[in-house]
Amino acid sequence: MPEAKVFFTGTHRTRTPERTWEIIEPLLPRFGVTRVADVTGLDSLGVPVAMGVRPLARLLAVSQGKGQTAVLAKVSAAMEAIELWHVENVHPPVTIPATPARDLDLPYPVSGLLSGPAALVTDRTPVDWVDATGMVTGDVVPVPSVVVSLPDGDRPWSLPGFQWSSNGLASGNSHAEASLHALYEIIERDAISAQSDDTPGQYVDPASITDSHCAALIASIGSIGATLTIERLPSRFGVPCYRAEVFSPDFPIATGGTGAHLDAHVAVSRAITEAVQSRLTAIVGSRDDLPPIYQLVRLSVEEFVRRQGTPMPWDELARTAAGPFDDIGDELDWISRRVREITSVEPLVADLSTVEEFAVVRVLAPGTLIDIDRVHAPMR
Repeated sequence: MPEAKVFFTGTHRTRTPERTWEIIEPLLPRFGVTRVADVTGLDSLGVPVAMGVRPLARLLAVSQGKGQTAVLAKVSAAMEAIELWHVENVHPPVTIPATPARDLDLPYPVSGLLSGPAALVTDRTPVDWVDATGMVTGDVVPVPSVVVSLPDGDRPWSLPGFQWSSNGLASGNSHAEASLHALYEIIERDAISAQSDDTPGQYVDPASITDSHCAALIASIGSIGATLTIERLPSRFGVPCYRAEVFSPDFPIATGGTGAHLDAHVAVSRAITEAVQSRLTAIVGSRDDLPPIYQLVRLSVEEFVRRQGTPMPWDELARTAAGPFDDIGDELDWISRRVREITSVEPLVADLSTVEEFAVVRVLAPGTLIDIDRVHAPMR
């Protein structure tokens, strides 16, 4: 079924953010979301950021959201909270109980889902399996239940080894839109994880970006004397990936964000807004798992060491491998096939949706990289 895009400001969606908010707002109590707060005014940068509060969460009780408008930020925060509720509370039925991977004809190596050489799980370990769907072939493929959602209350423990993270957990106005968003996140984090500290960066001159929406973000940040650095991250999938870093002496912490999208303007917009979101997360103090940054704030560090590199014109770094796509389904098909081409394994999706109004999915892409320490290192 065709799914034409109707919104293009900083993201591509099949509904306007106003319509999405109209749909999800009455449903928030069902998912434990008690408040969606606009926290933009707590910072001086003027880029919209919101937070969704879920007091009874098993994971994060506060989810952050960002966007080029206040409505986009509210939708982003609310959907982040809703995604986490689903991964905590929705448990797809076990279709193959207590079976080792070597007894199954899996189209992917189970080692690609493990946390590394210290994992206690092997292909001989009996685990429960749930159904996922191949995003190219449509085949039903077993995946370990513990990588799709958190163990339920009756089984709160599982053998250490599978690498669980929110990577590939996403929501959207439709199943295809959610799946596409999840794949972009996986590709973005693959690019972060693959980057070598010894590789010279490719930096963008922010003033050379002429897209009106990105230019407005850049102008808002620059208007208060803040420093913005934008770096292009190489991606083996041919999808534009960017990292942004923001620093301002009034809150002297450098915060970073990343983004990936076939529309390079969307990718850089996501990177910039995520960098500002990370900064506001620190200002608000809504998470207790952040690095000990407030000592630096108290010291009033006013010098910012910019990442090394000569800024290049945007047109030289905005290359893309395909597109533009006017239809979400067509874009998802291209991305899915591209991931299969590079990793030799098609990405897999498990549906966690509980309502018809929107979709929540968990996408797995064995063969992609995820270095949690690199991904979750947004401040310095």
